[in-house]
Amino acid sequence: MPPSDVLMSSLIETIEVDAALANRLAEMPADSQTLTLSLDAIANGGSTAGVLQHPSWARNPHLLTPPQSTGADDSEDELSETIEVSGSVGSVEGSSPAGGNLLSNDPIDGQSALASCEGFLPPRRIAMLSSDPTKADCVSLKDVEYRLIGTLGSGGTGIVYQAHQRAIDREVAIKVLRRELATDASSRGRFLAEARVIGALDHPNVIALHDLCIDDEGQLFYSMKRVDGASWDQQIDTLSLEKNLNILLRVADAIRYAHSRGLVHRDLKPENVMLGRFGEVLVADWGLALSKSSLTPSSAVPSTDSHHAIGGTPAYMAPELAAGDLFGITYATDIYLLGAILFRVVTGFPPHHGKSLLACIRAAANNKIEPIPENLGDTELELIQIAHKAMATEPLDRFTSVEELIEAIEGHRSHEASDRLVRRAKRRLAELDELDAVEDSNKEKGSSGLRADRYERFAAVDALLREAIEIWPDNRRAIDTLRSTQLEFARTATAQGDLDLALVLYESAGQSNSEAAARVRKQRDRRERVRESQAKYSTLFTHSPDAGLLIRWSDGVVMEANTACLELLGYEKEEVVGEKMTSLTIWACPMAREKFIDQLAREGQIDNFETQFVPKQTKLENPICDDHPVDRSEVKGLIDVLISSRTVQLAGEEMLLSTVRDISARKAAEHDLEYSRRRLRDLQRLAGLGSWSFTLQSQAIHWSEEAFRVTGRDVRRGSPNYNEFVASIHPDDRESLQIAIERSVTQGTSYQLKFRYRDDQGKYRKLFTRGNPVFDADDNVIEIYGILQHVAAGGG
Repeated sequence: MPPSDVLMSSLIETIEVDAALANRLAEMPADSQTLTLSLDAIANGGSTAGVLQHPSWARNPHLLTPPQSTGADDSEDELSETIEVSGSVGSVEGSSPAGGNLLSNDPIDGQSALASCEGFLPPRRIAMLSSDPTKADCVSLKDVEYRLIGTLGSGGTGIVYQAHQRAIDREVAIKVLRRELATDASSRGRFLAEARVIGALDHPNVIALHDLCIDDEGQLFYSMKRVDGASWDQQIDTLSLEKNLNILLRVADAIRYAHSRGLVHRDLKPENVMLGRFGEVLVADWGLALSKSSLTPSSAVPSTDSHHAIGGTPAYMAPELAAGDLFGITYATDIYLLGAILFRVVTGFPPHHGKSLLACIRAAANNKIEPIPENLGDTELELIQIAHKAMATEPLDRFTSVEELIEAIEGHRSHEASDRLVRRAKRRLAELDELDAVEDSNKEKGSSGLRADRYERFAAVDALLREAIEIWPDNRRAIDTLRSTQLEFARTATAQGDLDLALVLYESAGQSNSEAAARVRKQRDRRERVRESQAKYSTLFTHSPDAGLLIRWSDGVVMEANTACLELLGYEKEEVVGEKMTSLTIWACPMAREKFIDQLAREGQIDNFETQFVPKQTKLENPICDDHPVDRSEVKGLIDVLISSRTVQLAGEEMLLSTVRDISARKAAEHDLEYSRRRLRDLQRLAGLGSWSFTLQSQAIHWSEEAFRVTGRDVRRGSPNYNEFVASIHPDDRESLQIAIERSVTQGTSYQLKFRYRDDQGKYRKLFTRGNPVFDADDNVIEIYGILQHVAAGGG
């Protein structure tokens, strides 16, 4: 079968046409390593199974001999190896065979190449890297740029070493090709492509590449940042769901950036994410990355060359990856892999599984996703829904972009935050149940202390649930829990005698018309009638900050006067209580008192009746009539008051309950303000100055009284509008004034000028004006104000 036909067919079909390869994969346990299947060799007549490569077989010349099982459960291990299938899909115009020059000049093109490009690589000497051990011993440490310290890890195609870079005196990581692949042109091409991909990605969540070099023996290697930490898969089971989601979102952000640069990673999994000791999250292993142009979320990767690889990790692989069709790989492929990682985070295992590597590949090809555990909570189930959408079989059914997937996870996190508040609220409710048990077991402790504690706990629960609903308005758990809590709180408030609170809670729970609420309402009404009979002795009345009087309506006798009232009027209690109101000369105007009584008799109540009282220490020789307001300069000590009164039934008698509020300070301020206004008008008149203002939004002009006199306009005509004002200006002066106003509006400048204005007699008056802008908080001019003055009056 030609290699192009091999790549266009299913990867499963490619495997099963070679019985040896199929048997080999069926016998392979999982070991989280990279497998490489070279179709270049197949195209040249080699056996498919004969070119299967694996790190653990690097020293085993008998590649078709299955490795011995290392344990009884090897066949059940998680299948998270990366499979790579490299091959040629036919000649592209201008290209050369494997190992020759390639056309692409894209620095991040995974198809860029090889032999000619290697000529641009700077040579670097590395100690302990030579294939000849004796030669390594002869290399002086002074002559090398990198000194290898130890092995950090290995994959299917490369080995990563810890090294010391001499020039910068720092610890780095160095990745080199495996010895058995070092002379393979296709492997070298993929290695160069991976290095250039990493080097072109400038993102905080992509591992930083420092240098791409070649050593004395032609061995390719690149140095990169050494991460002091471990891969995510080594820690994922020990981290909380929230921390794992944080890591996943940072990985997704790196992939979103890669997509913006036209790259598809193709091999995302926890093993390829490094977690640093200081919070770093770095996406590594870009060896399978594909480059594409004309980016759209659904556009396919363009034609490939012999150095591309088909593969991935079967445990996480998208169906199009398992199908082995490079033309079907899109950005949606990475979205699938992110969803697969999310599935792993939530369930504890990857989405695809099999007793052998071949079975796992088949599961990936058919998108057979493992069943989820039965004990998942609502939060986890919501995440699983997101993962399943990301892992839809058809790419068009997945999230349209990584950003949309991120938004879905962030939305879930807000839901989770809301649910956490609900769980906290429910724990508080459980504590309330325990409090009930304590109260029932010891009735003597059912005192105000326990009652107050219950109310505080109910208030805390209510606040938690309302916050949960604010975060997620559609959270049914929060809504239902709040409603049931309010009903329980209402029942508690009823039992404690807080009937008004109970009715408020019933209303908040939407149960204001329920039978329970009706019973509470009747109970409250009965209690209110009892309270009314004792209102004159209530502490609330006695200690009210407003003056209060309780008067028997039938004969006008004062039954009670609170402390504030006595202090306001300057009387002792015995001088007021028991006396008739008619004998107390506290009204400055008898006519006002009669007016007050008439209105009260008609309406049964009165609010904010304004009048003046005479305190005990003030002697008023003649009553003051409302028609002739008092001159404060003549009479000192009068109190301006607002009276509000109600007739109520107390102990079978009709009472007048009145509150008296002292507004003397307010009235004094109003008097002073009016005096200041009169003084201002007088001063303007004396100075011949008229004031004006122009509001931009309404185009309204306002003139002071003196402005009418200055302009010769009848005050009864009111202030002119803008167009009328402009029309009254002399034609020779009109443009200059309009320009001044326009500059003031647009540039915020003040102005002053002379102009002629036509008065009501049709004569032009020579005026002088100044204008100043008024700005809002955003420094926009909203108004202009100023003065008008006759030039002859000294405004020249």
